[in-house]
Amino acid sequence: MLCKACNTDIPKKAKKCPKCGWTVRKDPKNIKPIAIAGAVISFIGGLLPFIQDSTSRNYKVAYSFMNYDNKAMWYIFMLLLVASVILCAVKYEKFSIITTVLAAVIFGITYNNICGQYGAPDMMVGLAMPVIIVGTVLGVAGCFLDVLKLKKKPEVDQRYLGNSRTVWQKMYIHRWFYVMALPVIIFVILFNYLPMAGLRYAFMSYKLGADPSYVGISQFLVMFSKKLFWQAFTNTLVISIVKLILNTFMAVIISILLNEMTNIVFKKSVQTIIYLPHFMSWVVVASIFTMMLSRSESGFINQLLMKLHLTDAPLSFLDNSKRWRGVYYLINIWKDTGWGTILFLATLSGISPELYEAAQIDGANRFNRMRYITLPALANTIITVFILNLAKVMNLFESVFVLQNDAVIEVSDVIQTYVYRQSFGGGIPDYGYTTAVGLFRSIISCVLVLLCNFASKKVRGRGIV
Repeated sequence: MLCKACNTDIPKKAKKCPKCGWTVRKDPKNIKPIAIAGAVISFIGGLLPFIQDSTSRNYKVAYSFMNYDNKAMWYIFMLLLVASVILCAVKYEKFSIITTVLAAVIFGITYNNICGQYGAPDMMVGLAMPVIIVGTVLGVAGCFLDVLKLKKKPEVDQRYLGNSRTVWQKMYIHRWFYVMALPVIIFVILFNYLPMAGLRYAFMSYKLGADPSYVGISQFLVMFSKKLFWQAFTNTLVISIVKLILNTFMAVIISILLNEMTNIVFKKSVQTIIYLPHFMSWVVVASIFTMMLSRSESGFINQLLMKLHLTDAPLSFLDNSKRWRGVYYLINIWKDTGWGTILFLATLSGISPELYEAAQIDGANRFNRMRYITLPALANTIITVFILNLAKVMNLFESVFVLQNDAVIEVSDVIQTYVYRQSFGGGIPDYGYTTAVGLFRSIISCVLVLLCNFASKKVRGRGIV
């Protein structure tokens, strides 16, 4: 940012120009996320029941947009809210107020019709009413305050802030880049955003041979009441976090050891060897370790333990609930640690050799040089890698699935394998229930990403999204 008085470059957080003392009054903070959050909350409200049974507590008896006679109302409601988010993103907050209010009007009309058609003494107000009211208030208030903010002219000329052009002007200037990106945008919409419409099945009962029927939040109530679900959820968090800590720790240790090697040929050879497991399929890895840990004569590990007289009989590894997690962590360290050392080695290569030379002259031994130079230089990278990987703790499937069996299901079942077993494990699956579990997992993953983004801003000064 430039000073309006003397054109001197002003630091980002400075309140006055360092040269002439001119006072800087910066733009008000961006409050657009409030309006976007309101639209998202209203969107969620459109999936929830308007009215439902209150006497027998049979939450499957519920009425909403999705079992209303006029299905077009639901699509109009959702499209208006999507339009609100897009209009906020392209800085057309005034029009966003209109779409948000229109969505609320559509809800009011539909709610009135549903109450008139299905309302009875044994029906009560559902969750949709308070959720959509809160969402509408936030959406309108956020947009309205953003519009008022635009009327407050900042003291710094907009030309010096780089915001003199509108969004459409910028898009026109770079139009050929948008044309070039159009195939990718279409692909993302078709395969990433359109399938999101399937989340409505989380609020339905959808079994083979029967049409989907709206059941409100009953699938989530069933999910939260199942012991196996909470077991899978706990296993997911424990396995993912322990694996993340162990892999990060081992990657740091191996990176430091590789950095201490002076023979370049030997160092490159070791790097290549520890990188290779990363490129192997988990199916191949599972096959190799299943054979090595077998209790039969082909089990190399058991044969070695017996020859060394460390055990009298073959041990169970992958089919023993007490040993399965330990074996799983070791396999993950073997497969992924080598690849994880790349970022740490890049950081170590950027440390100035003069620091080590100065420490050596001062009498510091190798351990002290690692303690006072290497580890502090790696600290920021370690925290960054940990934060970025923490956002992916719920994405655990393939590595567990290929090593899992019925004997260890209690300690190895995670959210995604639980969904797989519920969908394809036999019997007549309820795809509405498995969609509800998947939606819950996605919400937790989204919360983790936002928390990690906040932590990344605090540590690195910039977010991950």
